[in-house]
Amino acid sequence: MSNEQSLAERFNALADPALWGGLAPQLHIDDPAFTAAAKQPMNFDAAALNGINADLAREGYFQLPALDWGVDVAGVAAGVSAVVTAGYMPVFAFMYDEPWFMYARLHKLMTTVLDAGYRMMPAFWAWHVDGKREGAGWTPHRDLGYRTLLPDRRPKAMTFWLPLSEATPQNGCMYIMPADLDPTYGTPSDNQFKIDLQSMRALPSPAGGLLAWTQAVLHWGGRARKPVTTPRISISVEFQRGDQAPIYEPLLDPLQLPDMTSRLRLILRQVLQYKHMYPLSPDMESLAEAAAFRPGLTPAFLQDMMQRNKPA
Repeated sequence: MSNEQSLAERFNALADPALWGGLAPQLHIDDPAFTAAAKQPMNFDAAALNGINADLAREGYFQLPALDWGVDVAGVAAGVSAVVTAGYMPVFAFMYDEPWFMYARLHKLMTTVLDAGYRMMPAFWAWHVDGKREGAGWTPHRDLGYRTLLPDRRPKAMTFWLPLSEATPQNGCMYIMPADLDPTYGTPSDNQFKIDLQSMRALPSPAGGLLAWTQAVLHWGGRARKPVTTPRISISVEFQRGDQAPIYEPLLDPLQLPDMTSRLRLILRQVLQYKHMYPLSPDMESLAEAAAFRPGLTPAFLQDMMQRNKPA
């Protein structure tokens, strides 16, 4: 068997809806009837939006309580757990419709904190922080730093983090240094972390809450400790203003859910982007190197497959 044949078989196995349907039958997979409802965004009243913008301007982040996502949040969390139990990285939960659907529901909010032409960046992840293993979220960092702020310090891009299970200090909730208490926030010196321990803020959240921050905010995930048995399960997606040059390409239509092939290629791109955080098996790394979505580049084995699957 040639290397391209091997890659094609491995890619097709991961792109097969039957694989993911068998792991989490309660979730949807490329279901047009389900995803059509994503075009009905959540409503946010004017007072709430004003408060969100005020928090964002001062502290560089905002937090919301549990929202009406229109999906079974516990079922999505169970899906992430099933993916991890089967031996896949948690980001493969983005093979299901629900994560994409949930972010599409934030359309009205996104147009307020970014702009009407906002776009989804090809940058997302999922976490399953296990207290039994004393796992942890990512260490203190800024996403892309001060260059993602406009001159008036409004964000060009933001990260939207969604806990699918309750996040507590015991199971690894998020921590943030508020922008107005961070002396290097929004400056070329933001690679220097001057952490005042009294100023850092723990941000516990119920399942289905929302936490969003500018990409210049210093933040990190806590460490879960025994005897905590409930994992901290969460997903995160990055978005940017539409009137700014693309930070990553391709920018995605936030209301259009990708097909299964595109999802898998985007997931494989995340696997490569964050391989410094998660060790990869040689097989996964070789597949990701070959098939991850890169603008203008489509491997030959994928060109053949996509042509065969093209609607008549």
